[in-house]
Amino acid sequence: MNVLSRYLKYFLKYKWRISAGLFSVAMWSLSDALSAFLIAQLFVALQKIGDAVSAGQALALKIPIEVLNYTVKEITITGKEEALQLILTFAGAMLGIIVVKVCFVYIREYVMSSAQQKILTRFRIELFDTVLLLPVRYFDQQKTGTVMSRITNDVNNMEQSLYLTVEIAQNMLYSLIYGGFLFYTNWQLAVFTIVIFALSGLISRKFGDRIRIYSRDLTNTLAEISAFLQEKISSIRIVKSFTREPYERESFRKKVDANYRHSMRIVRTMAVLSPTNEFFNTFVASLLVVFTGYLFLQGSVSMKSVITFLLLVNFLAKPVKALGENFARIQKTLVSAGLIFEMLDLEKEKLQDKPGSYIIQSGTVELKDVSFSYNTEIAALSHVSFSVRSGEKVALVGPSGSGKTTLINLIPRFYELTSGSIEIDGHDIRQINLTDLRSQISIVPQEVVLFSGTIEENIRYGKLDATEKQIIEAATMANAHSFISQLERGYATEIGERGVQLSGGQRQRLAIARAILRNPRILLLDEATSALDSESELMVQEALDRLMEGRTSFIVAHRLSTIYRCDKIFVLEHGSIVEQGTHEQLLRNDAGLYKRLYSLQFNDEGNEDKGSV
Repeated sequence: MNVLSRYLKYFLKYKWRISAGLFSVAMWSLSDALSAFLIAQLFVALQKIGDAVSAGQALALKIPIEVLNYTVKEITITGKEEALQLILTFAGAMLGIIVVKVCFVYIREYVMSSAQQKILTRFRIELFDTVLLLPVRYFDQQKTGTVMSRITNDVNNMEQSLYLTVEIAQNMLYSLIYGGFLFYTNWQLAVFTIVIFALSGLISRKFGDRIRIYSRDLTNTLAEISAFLQEKISSIRIVKSFTREPYERESFRKKVDANYRHSMRIVRTMAVLSPTNEFFNTFVASLLVVFTGYLFLQGSVSMKSVITFLLLVNFLAKPVKALGENFARIQKTLVSAGLIFEMLDLEKEKLQDKPGSYIIQSGTVELKDVSFSYNTEIAALSHVSFSVRSGEKVALVGPSGSGKTTLINLIPRFYELTSGSIEIDGHDIRQINLTDLRSQISIVPQEVVLFSGTIEENIRYGKLDATEKQIIEAATMANAHSFISQLERGYATEIGERGVQLSGGQRQRLAIARAILRNPRILLLDEATSALDSESELMVQEALDRLMEGRTSFIVAHRLSTIYRCDKIFVLEHGSIVEQGTHEQLLRNDAGLYKRLYSLQFNDEGNEDKGSV
């Protein structure tokens, strides 16, 4: 019920469109009801004319045309011409009703569809806004394909849900209006009809409960398929290099088969529901015919009332049947609504929750007894304390899993500290708006992330209002302008998804150009040159030197050439700083971890690079 009430609130945001649509529905159903009364009167009039003709009597009849017992017009028939005139009058009235009905059908379709699309658009925007504001920790725990499934598969299901909701509202209005006219025509028949149709609704509800349970399983399998596809397509080179096509084909087939089984459970349920409703409605119609005939023979109802009532019941049967099926089907789509609301309710980052704004002045950074864990069992960082002066370059060194990347992820508050504090210019970063903090920090990761689009668009991502001149200057400082100029379309070159059409060194230089354009006070480099060949590394290192000039820089590095240039080196092991100092100072400690790492990892590189250091 909570999901349903929240879901219906979205309709209230567009209440005027919905109201206009429902008014059109009311006019449509009133037109149908009016036509039922006119048809009944026409049959009665034809019966009287037929009786007079069969008896060889002269036509001398007065036929009233009534609407709800109000005589609109009375036609006197004294011959065949007047009889024909009567038929033409009824035909004209019916035609007028049809014209009015068609106009309201158009209005209903337009305003209802526009409301549905507005609501659907609102769901998509709110979901993407939520995704943008979710903390990094959430994405560590969720598969990308699952998140995508919420915005694609579940929103698509919501489109069906919106359609069904509108259908339910319309059919309820039809049922109320037709039911009201049934009571007006004959209350005994109306009560009999509504009681039997209510039983039909109970049957549909039972089916709906079962469908809702099956639908949640189906939705989960769809999310698993989306996650599987996203993961395997993005890693297709690994799949091919290990010749795992048969294995992945079989894995995918199992997931699709599971989806098929859950789908067929719903199909079987719906397949039983439809003929059940059909049988029940036919049974109801048969009972109505018998009961109506009985009342007619008793003289309780007139022929006109019988015809009017049966026509109205025929009109009522369709929306009542549709209501039962729609209530069953909407159970399936409301599962997606529940999952969407679950995502919308997730705790989000607050980008602007502090008064005013803060601009980093010098860029000094101090960590005070910082501890952090991704879970309660293992500490990723434990009681880390150090300070970095403005403009200093510091390296973070240590074996894999020692906490280097975790540490630099804490500075822009991608994760919140477990304990301790990080201060920039003496201000606790938790007291600085996230927008202000992150807008003055740039990150150049080992695995560069570029977006599909042009080279210019990717560099401009660092500063959206940058001029063409500023973009070229940033590219030049990043040693990227030369290779960009050699491309046929230059800065307008499309680089493909994640920049696949560029080499690793070229992608890295574009990332540096993007960071230069941002002009940050604090720079975070996460093994930015570790995956490059010597020639590319040289060009990237030159670009990094320009980028780091005058900025407080944190460097996670394995390359000796990068570490040589640092003012301080912090050596981490098991989440704690075990050594700190310059390169020369740390090498003097023969028993130290840095000396051991240097001997194991950096020695060969050092012999090659010492001439240039």
